[in-house]
Amino acid sequence: MRAGPGGGKTSALREWARTRPEVPVTWLARADDATLVEELCQALDAPAGWLRSVGPAANDPARTAALAAELGAALSRSTVVVIDEAERLAPETFGARLLEGLCRHGGDNLHLVLISRSAVPFPIQRMCGLGHVLQVSAEQLSFSPEETRSLAGVVLEEEAEELAREVQNLTAGWPVAVRLALSWLRGVPAKDRLGRLAAGPVFDYLVEEVLNGGDARTHEFLRTVAALPWFTPELCTAIGLDISRNEIDALAAQHILITRREDRYGVTTLVREYVGQADRQPRAARWYEERGFIREALAVSGDPVHLVAMIERWWEALLAEGHPAELARACRAVPKKLRSSAVDLAEGQARQVQGDWAGALECLRHAEATDPAVAWRIGMIYYHRGDYRTALKAFERGVLTEEPTPDEAMLLAWTASARWLLGDVADAEDLARRALTMASTCGDERAAACAHIALAMVTHDEGDLAASERHSALALAAAEGSGDLLLAVRVLANRASGRTEEARYAEALEDLELAVRRAELVGAPVNAAIALHNRAEALMGLGRLDEALADFGQARDIFGRVGSDKLGHPLAGLGRVHLELGDLTRAKVSYENALRHAEQLQNVQLTQSILAGLARIQVVDDPSGALNLAERAVAAGGGSGQAGALLAAGWVHAEIGDRATAAAYARSARALATNRRDRAGTAEALELSALVVAGSPGERDELFEAAARIWRQIGSSLGMARNRFARACLGDGLGEEELELRRGGIRNPHDSGAGLLRAVALLDQSAVLFCVLGGVRLSRYGRSVGAAEWQSRKARDLLTWLVCQRGRPVAREAAMEVLWPGEEPAKCANRLSVALSTVRSVLDPQRKFGEFVRADKYTIQLTGLRVDVEEFLSAAAKALESQDDDLLVAAEARYTGNVCEDSPYCDWLEPLREEALAVYQALLRKLAVRAQQVDDHDRAVRYLLRLLERDGFDEVAHLDLVRTLTRARRHGEARRRYRIYVEAMGELGVEPAPLS
Repeated sequence: MRAGPGGGKTSALREWARTRPEVPVTWLARADDATLVEELCQALDAPAGWLRSVGPAANDPARTAALAAELGAALSRSTVVVIDEAERLAPETFGARLLEGLCRHGGDNLHLVLISRSAVPFPIQRMCGLGHVLQVSAEQLSFSPEETRSLAGVVLEEEAEELAREVQNLTAGWPVAVRLALSWLRGVPAKDRLGRLAAGPVFDYLVEEVLNGGDARTHEFLRTVAALPWFTPELCTAIGLDISRNEIDALAAQHILITRREDRYGVTTLVREYVGQADRQPRAARWYEERGFIREALAVSGDPVHLVAMIERWWEALLAEGHPAELARACRAVPKKLRSSAVDLAEGQARQVQGDWAGALECLRHAEATDPAVAWRIGMIYYHRGDYRTALKAFERGVLTEEPTPDEAMLLAWTASARWLLGDVADAEDLARRALTMASTCGDERAAACAHIALAMVTHDEGDLAASERHSALALAAAEGSGDLLLAVRVLANRASGRTEEARYAEALEDLELAVRRAELVGAPVNAAIALHNRAEALMGLGRLDEALADFGQARDIFGRVGSDKLGHPLAGLGRVHLELGDLTRAKVSYENALRHAEQLQNVQLTQSILAGLARIQVVDDPSGALNLAERAVAAGGGSGQAGALLAAGWVHAEIGDRATAAAYARSARALATNRRDRAGTAEALELSALVVAGSPGERDELFEAAARIWRQIGSSLGMARNRFARACLGDGLGEEELELRRGGIRNPHDSGAGLLRAVALLDQSAVLFCVLGGVRLSRYGRSVGAAEWQSRKARDLLTWLVCQRGRPVAREAAMEVLWPGEEPAKCANRLSVALSTVRSVLDPQRKFGEFVRADKYTIQLTGLRVDVEEFLSAAAKALESQDDDLLVAAEARYTGNVCEDSPYCDWLEPLREEALAVYQALLRKLAVRAQQVDDHDRAVRYLLRLLERDGFDEVAHLDLVRTLTRARRHGEARRRYRIYVEAMGELGVEPAPLS
């Protein structure tokens, strides 16, 4: 057992002996050559006369071996002998030879344990090879991160994850240092512990027990290599250190001063902090660079001229390999008088990759804007921010020369992408083809990849999806051939976007999983956000709405954090998910926020999709406004969003009863979607046609079946569920279809925006339903009651307040105080009567359903009205009591949003709001547990994401989600969700739990 001072050797062995009382252990401590023989004789009950034989054998190795064999043979029982501090024995002495003899010839009953700070004083390689020796190293004795965390919890009597991590990092698990640090920290106030860790007694112990015992040569070695990220014996020789490999190995074996990882060595954090900031090593920098370790060379270079040369030579490769932070750090270290335009370019692009837009532009502001190398990089900054018009202006400032260069090809390719995004498809294609020709002439793969990206977008927009796929494949091959990971991320995200439009969702997800991992690997938040957004689109296509909601939310947060104008895209995505879920209030808010960004940037394609979504929502309350939005969407352009705009217009016209116009839009949408290989669009167009074009039930069924085949082919569980629900409503009535739809996340089919579910729900003309989950809405005779029919906001508020009274009779004075706070009751009595009359009229203008509101001289009471929150609470109570899976699913799906989300600050809503939310969370927890019990990880993830959507600080849900993703072997997602959990706890000032 070999380790340095304080390595835990003796403690580990004593603990082992304590747990095995049946094993006799003899402990010989501080024995040297003069005392060892006598103590061994006593420990092993040496036979009479054995000691007298020692004298003649002292200088005879053969006789010593024979005596050792005789001593071992005399043992009658199994015996363990521990020689502590065996480093006190010098090689080639009698004591050392005797121990060697006992190891080799002591027999089966003798077990020797040598505890030492240095190597054993005799050779043991052959015995090790035969399996006769168990070696325990300092590294094995050192505390693991988990052990340090556990000990910290015991010593400090609190959960101290971050502090334990810092202690482990400082000490490398050196046991005595860990104990010293934690014991000292126990006397420090908890809030000050992290900041005062380095001021503790650990350094004193290091100096006293370790460094003071070494020589000046070892100190100089440590001081020099402490400045290096890692070193090898060859590097030590190259920079003039006089130390052998064996000496380095001996120091590494202690696991205190230096540690070893494969063929490299590194100074421990404790020693590095004790030594302090050592001088940089120009010779080491050159050694690293010659062998291709550029990051290490930049980190230690002490020669500013060489540092500039390295940046100019390697900066593009560093960015391509995903090291923007290291590059930016090196650029900042260059003295101002030595900065070149290449250093400015390098730092600018490194900052841009990290999302530091202002810093990137500051680095480039002194550069020549007409230089193509500068122009395309400045333009790219604005491009990634989403400000495409400013990006185009920057691109167009670049001046082309007669001799093509890679930077000129890049300039043309980026200009083509900006032109395409601004709707100028013809110019975009011309520029992209010129860029490709120029890149081919220069032999530059990065420029070729950018040109192919632009051509992939152009051909996709033109409907030539085969050509788009071909250009994407060529772009990916060129990007990977150039070694540019960041460019490969861009290609993967763009290709996945096209595949999603074609409903090739599984293929798109493969691309996007890789894109997200690579973007995080290279530290590029904007690219990660783009990949997350595109992944959410693919997840939506597969009907995995909760996962899509989470990805859109993460993309929104990243874009917001770095100040990117691309924020409108994930906001629009959130609107689409909420629209699918039937949460129209939140959908409208998300869409309206997205529209502001899209119109500000004049992004035609994004604006078109947002207008189409808003039209589907608006038709519920304002059909004429919805018609206007739909027509604006159709007129906005003819790009990838045109089919969606035509479908939105068709559904809106169908709702207002204009079947002829709806049929025309259905035919146009079907033709366009089929031409573009937009299979999801084709399926929806078929379903619209089934309702507004079909002339007979047979033709209608054929159209529905054709749509169902497409939904099955593309793997859209939600599309299939919607289709089956609609056919059941139009046929023999609902069975399992509604439950299946709710399992997919659709909370209430009757609350959807314009589309298939709403169209078939409107066929039910029998019910009056008042809804407060999500937003306040009233459905009467199968149609929504608009704001104009209410006549008075007070009437609607009165009905909402009565709902919150849960059927109890309430005093008229209480209602007046709520509606007209602070006013005299006598003045409000007539107003209340008018409001009551309006409520009755709106609920049942034809007096078909009886009395919904009872009122006398003193009280008011709501009776007999269907209210969604009451139906939810009743269904939830039955489901939780019965524990029936189907009832739990159906009850959970009834929750379409928090009570009156459109009135967030109304105090009298809080009791009902909190009760409904608590019941909903209980349902989600139960469903998540049920899914985990049967290893249905995907279903468990969906329910846990819904929990977190309602409460982003639910620690139990966060940790359950991480564990579920880990069990599903989705390790990348588990790590990402754990980071999100840590950030959420940080906002609350709560120490996060460890990742178990």
